[in-house]
Amino acid sequence: MRIGLGLACLALTVVTTTAIDRQAAYPTKFAPALAAKPDVQQALAFVDERFERQVEEWVKITEIPAQSTHEEKRAAYVKAELEKLGLTVTVDPIGNVMARRKGTGGGPTVVFAAHLDTVHPMDTDVKVKRQADGTMRAPGVFDNSASVANLLQAARALDAAKIKTRGDVVLLFTVQEELGLKGMYYWLEHHPKEADMLVAIDGGLGPINYGALGIYWSRMTFSAAGAHTLNSRDQPNPARAAAQCITDIYTVPLPPANAPVDAIYNVGMNGGKVVNAIPQQAWFTVDLRTVDAELLKSLDQAIVAKCDAAAAAHKLQFTREFIQRSEAGGRPDQLADRRAHPVVQTAIDVLEYLGTKLPAGREAVATGSTDANAGVVAGIPSISIGRSRGGDQHTLQEWSDVASAKVGTKQIILLAVALTQ
Repeated sequence: MRIGLGLACLALTVVTTTAIDRQAAYPTKFAPALAAKPDVQQALAFVDERFERQVEEWVKITEIPAQSTHEEKRAAYVKAELEKLGLTVTVDPIGNVMARRKGTGGGPTVVFAAHLDTVHPMDTDVKVKRQADGTMRAPGVFDNSASVANLLQAARALDAAKIKTRGDVVLLFTVQEELGLKGMYYWLEHHPKEADMLVAIDGGLGPINYGALGIYWSRMTFSAAGAHTLNSRDQPNPARAAAQCITDIYTVPLPPANAPVDAIYNVGMNGGKVVNAIPQQAWFTVDLRTVDAELLKSLDQAIVAKCDAAAAAHKLQFTREFIQRSEAGGRPDQLADRRAHPVVQTAIDVLEYLGTKLPAGREAVATGSTDANAGVVAGIPSISIGRSRGGDQHTLQEWSDVASAKVGTKQIILLAVALTQ
């Protein structure tokens, strides 16, 4: 933090930690007999037999820089690989890559989505390092290069085994997920009522996410005429107004830490261009998150009110700009019908069939921060599933466990077969 500057950055995170209690039995579309079918077994064997090739492709994808809004090279690679399977591939104006694997008819359309972009600048060293402990390390290797490789290999496995699904399987590779799910929102807007179910491949293997964490990112800007320090006495100071506003925001009441909805504040300050003058502008960002739509709105209104009051007190201008606005899906009690949809329990059962036992009572959680959020808000039965095990995403130390990507890929195959029935 540079003390001499007057801009501020505020991160306010509101998360949910309580999953809805599991009822006696949730409906599922998966059964071991489905996985035992010869063609399905052939597809699963395809993943085992060609896993080293998949890892090599995973490395190749990771080493194609793909910062949000710069996904073109990855998109071109994915398009070419899908076309090798005889699929018709389209790239929409925003850059999303889509291919449709037609079903025999009579089943639902299931969209599998993996985002192409990473948060890392284009000049980041993304060379992958394979280590003796079975991990790979590189920026973006986990989020979300693993998902891209998994979805491509699952498509190849379905093709090699000549699996016929009843419903269509849409293979969607989105852009600008890291900038607020922009690619997915664009796709849903231009393909209304097309997806019967949406499965985002993002995150670590573990609980199935069936909700949507509401996320508001805002830039709060205070403006005045500015003045040299020698002429600053009694003049409106945007930095001072911003500082007061940040202090006042911390008085906005939040739920108790042990409540079903939790809250976390994080503040850092920065800004201004010179030391010896009142800045003409001072701004800070607000990151506000919760699954509760009503709480999201009320907290947002309270924060903006603190900014309005600070601006009035200091006799200067205040403007608020949304950087990102993703609405909340709802609290667990409000999403009981979503939890009961077969897409959720099917994903849990598939993971358990593949040897990944989920914690009792935490098999599914009513939150999420992936492309599936856009589907939840749109009323589409949507989940996010893990791609592999890994960690330190969005850092230079990002890593992923190589072997776990087998499970991540096989679950896509089994979900495609089960959900399209």
